[in-house]
Amino acid sequence: MLDGSGPRAVRDATSGVFAAAYLPLMAGFVMLMLAAEDGAMRVALFILLCVANDTGGYVVGVLIGRHPLAPSVSPKKTWEGLLGSVVLASVVGVLGVHLMFDGDPAVGALLGVATVVVATLGDLGESLIKRDLELKDMGTLLPGHGGILDRIDSMLLAAPVVYLLLEALQPVAGA
Repeated sequence: MLDGSGPRAVRDATSGVFAAAYLPLMAGFVMLMLAAEDGAMRVALFILLCVANDTGGYVVGVLIGRHPLAPSVSPKKTWEGLLGSVVLASVVGVLGVHLMFDGDPAVGALLGVATVVVATLGDLGESLIKRDLELKDMGTLLPGHGGILDRIDSMLLAAPVVYLLLEALQPVAGA
């Protein structure tokens, strides 16, 4: 329908309300990390963990990925890519916690694995929402990339988990 009514209007309104509520809620956890005395390092580690998740998964998935993780939701994601994400994010977590906070390597490994789990769920969840709403992209600002939400979906779900784990397991530096 081109008149802005009916199922298409409901779909578009639903996606707009979802983005308007979900984005600030999850991004608020980044602000909570930043509010700590060592907040810049906490946010840097969070970003590095998310980048490691994406990079490890992409590189290993492209090079040796053969077994689809969730073919009906995200056909390019593979189990091999997931393993690449776990390995790289865990290494980044261990090094980050050690170098930034002089912390326990086990905390870094846990952060790496937890980031991969929730980031992957966030990415798959956003793909499911797009399929349910029959949208190729969640926006037009980045055509062909799924929209802005597709670039940050894994980070949004990882933010509260990284915040809570750091809060519980890694004392604030200098406190």
